[in-house]
Amino acid sequence: MIKLGIIIDIDSPLTFTFKVFDDVDHEVSIGMFVIVEENDSIILARITRMFRRNLLLQDRILSSIEPESIEKLKSYGIDVQYVASNTYCKCVIVGVWNGKKVDVCRRPPKLFSYVSKPSSKLLEEILKPSSSDVLLDIGHLRGYPSIRARIDGNKLVTHHCAILASTGSGKSWLAGVIIEELFTKAKIPIIVFDPHSEYSSMQIPAYRIGIELSSSERILADEISSNVHVYVPGKVDTSAIDEYFEERFYVKRKYVRFGIKPHKLPFNILLKLLDHYYGISETQKRILEEAWFSIRREDIVSIQDLLKQVEEYGKEAAPRGYAGEIALSTLISKLRQLFESRPFFITKFAEHYGSDLIRELDFEEIVNTPGIHVFDLSGLDLIDQQAIITLVLDSIMKLATKRKSMPTFIVIEEAHNFAPSKGDAISLNSILRIAREGRKFGVGLCIISQRPARIHPDVLSQCMTQIFKRMISPIDIKYVRDVTEFTTIEDLWEVRLLNEEDALIVGISTPIPLPIKVRKRYTAHGGITPTIKTRVKLSLKPT
Repeated sequence: MIKLGIIIDIDSPLTFTFKVFDDVDHEVSIGMFVIVEENDSIILARITRMFRRNLLLQDRILSSIEPESIEKLKSYGIDVQYVASNTYCKCVIVGVWNGKKVDVCRRPPKLFSYVSKPSSKLLEEILKPSSSDVLLDIGHLRGYPSIRARIDGNKLVTHHCAILASTGSGKSWLAGVIIEELFTKAKIPIIVFDPHSEYSSMQIPAYRIGIELSSSERILADEISSNVHVYVPGKVDTSAIDEYFEERFYVKRKYVRFGIKPHKLPFNILLKLLDHYYGISETQKRILEEAWFSIRREDIVSIQDLLKQVEEYGKEAAPRGYAGEIALSTLISKLRQLFESRPFFITKFAEHYGSDLIRELDFEEIVNTPGIHVFDLSGLDLIDQQAIITLVLDSIMKLATKRKSMPTFIVIEEAHNFAPSKGDAISLNSILRIAREGRKFGVGLCIISQRPARIHPDVLSQCMTQIFKRMISPIDIKYVRDVTEFTTIEDLWEVRLLNEEDALIVGISTPIPLPIKVRKRYTAHGGITPTIKTRVKLSLKPT
């Protein structure tokens, strides 16, 4: 093992600082593991900060040295940087390796102990796969290309996870890797809520867009891509997205148009949609509530049948006289306008959009069919996206609580829009319920966000695995530190410096905090930011 330096300061029971030896200065970097051997134990730590100190008493002394003098010193074999400064590393202690697992460190190392670089063999032993039957290979340990970074898929799913990072730092790429691994290793249904139409690209094997894959990887790519099912709201114009998809991948995008029958809408969602778009009085709320729970749903074929029943039962709930008649009449008009204007409602039997049949989804089939089920919500207003997410999540939980579904993994992109920390969202309670209760029924949750401070704390705190890409906002960093269990302030300081291909994983799905390089994708990535010239070229394309 290479000796990197010597401990010069014990900052706290779990942190220390060591001086780096001059001849191995190039060997150290933020995020790497180091060890301190004491007696029969091995203390495992991770470098979280590096800094250099000027050893000269006054900065002006160094600045007054002429270039000719520096060159003369170099000619004698003296490097001024080692004469004038030292490198120091601050480390956070991960634990004590006892030969079988990493235990909590209850005593800090001693001053002037040597700090060494661990061998690949030792790190492989520490990171040796657990007894889990679902191990997700999502890359390699940073600085050790030969050591695979594997996380416990069972714990990742059943105890929820969060992918947190600034925009453009590779969140959706990493999410795609996790989805690929979960599908190939666990064969479970994976539900993806996609507000920006990024995940349809998983229908395309990566080798078709020039990414080099081995023969075995090509087989995996074909298997994954052929099990990606995309659903778009029934009456949304997807022509622009479809055209872009075909221009980029040279094949047509495959999807199913889906719709919701209005009479199957939960009352609380219907009420919020009505109130958001048209406003609704207290009298109309009372009329609608009584009528909605009285209608005979088995007799409803079209919205005309539904509105007729609402009007029939609403007359009994409406106040007597002209005011009651106006309230009921206005309510019926608002319901008609809502059902006919929102693009995700099925308003008649065998309804089509163009030549595409709009289908009512069979959620029991979806949650019992291993595959990647992508709900492309990109053509909808935010409140419509929230409504669909609520309907899908409530349907999944209803089946799960009755033990009528396979273990299911749910991925929510832009989670701060659907489970906000402030304000209201139709989807918040449904997401909260899965975060709190989903584990008991085999429903796992993955939230993805570029603004962690805007996610409801009760949702984020239930994610027992956190995966960080680069994150720079001090507000977001402080918020994550306050609401998550496994993250230290030193971990969060490090995430400011991550490259696009880097990630830091903390939590129960990995034995120790894991700095990794994310592996390549087997399917195409849809989250690429177009360049200015690309956008101009597309906009100038002749029609």
